[in-house]
Amino acid sequence: MKTTKTRIIFFTIALTYSLILGFYMRDFLVLSPPTLQVFYLLSALPTLFLTVNINSKAMRATVYILLILIACMNITYAIYCRRVFPILAIISLGIVFMYFIAFANATRKDRLLTKIFVLVLSAEILLLLFTAYIFVYKQNCVSLTNGQATLWDVDTVKLADEICTDCDSEEEKVKAIYEWMTRSFEYDYDCNPAIQYFNIRKILRTRKGICYDFAHLFAALCRSQNIPCYVVDGNKRENVQYHHTWNRVYFNDSWWNIDVTFDTIQTINRECLYGLRKIDCACVTDEEFFITKIY
Repeated sequence: MKTTKTRIIFFTIALTYSLILGFYMRDFLVLSPPTLQVFYLLSALPTLFLTVNINSKAMRATVYILLILIACMNITYAIYCRRVFPILAIISLGIVFMYFIAFANATRKDRLLTKIFVLVLSAEILLLLFTAYIFVYKQNCVSLTNGQATLWDVDTVKLADEICTDCDSEEEKVKAIYEWMTRSFEYDYDCNPAIQYFNIRKILRTRKGICYDFAHLFAALCRSQNIPCYVVDGNKRENVQYHHTWNRVYFNDSWWNIDVTFDTIQTINRECLYGLRKIDCACVTDEEFFITKIY
């Protein structure tokens, strides 16, 4: 009886946390429904392990393996997009872990119903892991998504709407965003790129950043207006130690190279701008840089 009450308490805490996390991600980050669904379920679904008695060592080991797989998926995603929010889902997993390590009883025989429940739930979680992999690495419209390395919130959408208030076409919106950024920001020469990650609140507050920040902010503003935009990472051909990040944006039935960082610096120095340069496609090679990633 005491074990049952403890399990119910742990289940309530973990599920409540997952629900709050889900609402936060939906309302604040404006995540696309598929991405939200996958990571929301990866946080909430494992708590169902707490609804039944799992008494055998084999079944408990299965639970541990699945929880570790889910945790690894979230950590991998966090490293991939240099954001900490996927780690939040691991907290609910930790609550489940704590229960099984500290309170689960392995002395009784497990029942057939328990086995069936765990097997069905395990299959569903494995399917979710595979689905999460698809949405993290194999998205069809990465140039429009919020949920990978480029993340924006409701305030970003409002800001982009304000910048593009008087714009009638996608070209006008792109140019308005570009001009607003080149006039409003300055390069952060004191930044340490080794620990750099994109924080949209920080860059909008400080009005400073490096190429990684500028490229992701430009992409976030464009994507929030449903304008396809990629972030491109590359190493200079003449010096592979020199890393740079810029954008490729789509409007007027064409893809265009745009380097907001370069033009921000050039604007301050009142020198020649890179501007918008038409390219054949989003994945075309670059004359000046070896492209390492397009996302």
